[in-house]
Amino acid sequence: MRKTLLRWSARQSLLSGAVTALFALGLLLILSLQVNNSYRAEVQRARDEAQNLAGVLEGQLGSALREIDLVINGLTQQLQPADLREQDLGETRNKELQSLLLDQLAQIRQLDNLGLFSPGAVLTHRALDVPGSNIPLKPESLERLRNNPFVERDYVRLTNNDGLQRPGLIIVRRVETTSGQLDGWVGATLTTQYFDRVFGTLSLGQQGVAMLVDERLGVIASYPAKPAGFEPDAATLRALRDGAQDGIQIRQTRVDGITRQTAYQQIGHSPFFVAVSLSSNDYLARWQTETRYYLIGGALLLAMALLMTYFFWQSRQLSTHLRHKEKRLDASESRFRQMIETTPVALVLSRPGDHFITYINQQAAQMFALPQAAALSMRVFQLYQDRLDFLNQLENVRQGQAVRNLEVRLRRSNGETFWGHLSMSLAQGSAGTTLLIGISDITEHKALETELQHRATTDGLSGLANRAHFMDVANHELIRAQRYGRPLTLMMIDIDHFKRINDEYGHDAGDAAIRAIAALCRSTLRDADLIGRLGGEEFAALLPETPMPMALLVAERLRARIESHELIIPSGETIRFTTSIGLTALAPNDALIDPLLKRADLALYEAKHGGRNRVSQRHSDALAS
Repeated sequence: MRKTLLRWSARQSLLSGAVTALFALGLLLILSLQVNNSYRAEVQRARDEAQNLAGVLEGQLGSALREIDLVINGLTQQLQPADLREQDLGETRNKELQSLLLDQLAQIRQLDNLGLFSPGAVLTHRALDVPGSNIPLKPESLERLRNNPFVERDYVRLTNNDGLQRPGLIIVRRVETTSGQLDGWVGATLTTQYFDRVFGTLSLGQQGVAMLVDERLGVIASYPAKPAGFEPDAATLRALRDGAQDGIQIRQTRVDGITRQTAYQQIGHSPFFVAVSLSSNDYLARWQTETRYYLIGGALLLAMALLMTYFFWQSRQLSTHLRHKEKRLDASESRFRQMIETTPVALVLSRPGDHFITYINQQAAQMFALPQAAALSMRVFQLYQDRLDFLNQLENVRQGQAVRNLEVRLRRSNGETFWGHLSMSLAQGSAGTTLLIGISDITEHKALETELQHRATTDGLSGLANRAHFMDVANHELIRAQRYGRPLTLMMIDIDHFKRINDEYGHDAGDAAIRAIAALCRSTLRDADLIGRLGGEEFAALLPETPMPMALLVAERLRARIESHELIIPSGETIRFTTSIGLTALAPNDALIDPLLKRADLALYEAKHGGRNRVSQRHSDALAS
């Protein structure tokens, strides 16, 4: 073809320039929208993450405070007025109080120490009596509790010797063994070591901050210890404290060029608040990197547009430039395929119509333990444990609903099941609609969740339900029994002369006795019965669908088995011990498990004072009348 045929007229050249200019403007507009949308998405993700972290922190700290309150409340019910007013109660009683405080402290891993105080805030007894274990409680800190008998519990900030406040707090509970008469106080210290462990598990980034603030807007604990460039929003905290706002509040602030997304939440009904703040230097780092790539890509595309115009003007080099462009596209496709193959996320593509897999990357093939080529003859729902999960997710995607990070049970080619985080979307391409699925294996994470749940509800020594879990399940079972008018019996079991076992054979023998009681209870009672260790050598068993006559037979059988049981300790000695058992049945006016526990405890007291190694029952006042 002659050169004259490739020359453009002035009008054609002007049209080509105009098209190039419009293309450049459109490209800049698209890049601006993309950058803006990605920025908004990162900011929203940071706000959601701050909200989630605040919820997690509130749940952990709230659970710890409730557990502390339950144990301290149980401790106050076992105290006598003289225990709080006098330091020297005789060697026997002092040892009993020391053992009692240590047992309660062992149940609450969060606490550093536990002590008893006289009405004048003089420390009479404490669980740990070692250097550095003092509980710095001052009389003036108790004026609010002293002047208002309706306030049973308060929190006091820790102070140094010079009177300055330091991180941590003291949980103080008013003790009245006689209504209206102050007998003293129970105090427990909660220092920064516990808060550092809790805050240290949060993913805050390099400049993120987590704080615990009291109702006076004072910082109790902070991570890091001295955060730079962050102060909690006093107005938001006051609004939460005064009830003007509730739930999780998200605030955005900008200080020294750094934008922060901060979530505030009150811990239950306590006077404490958590604040979790994420820095833009952390949550926008990925966005900034992607933005640079967008700008570089836009600049490259714009340069390509100008280059195409230049091609029009230099028609004789058109074929050469086309070959260069083809090479660049091949290199880009090769890099894209390499990126897809090496990404740590498992990717699976399929046709929405017949669900056949059209592509699976190497990570996904390894996750499902099958060759990449073999996967192309499979349907995507064969990767699921339950086919209905896939169909429900596909229907949500077709209706425009987001499917992101769902926890799904999946199945490997050898039949092994595992948990995965799954995201699903529909993508439009030249070959039609493609179903894109991204998967991350979270089997280890789920196993960790199961282990944490087990630790939170199980007593570590006996393997039975701990006190908090027993109370929670027992209350639910009581509500069910009251609703359907079914019988229910509560049994309290206490090892006779348990202190003598510890004194004569050592605490290891005492622990072995507790484990033996737990094993005998499990083997004697039914699977439907709830067994728990309330503390020390005291156990409780809830017997659903069991009237009192049947419960008496069961209790007597358990007592006899324990009496005949021989425990051989490592030294070769054989220990035999007995138990006292208290029984009570559900009454029509019982709304919670606490009245049954009190009646069963009274029955246990009668069994103890009746000679031990026996079963005693106690009826409610309503049934007795």
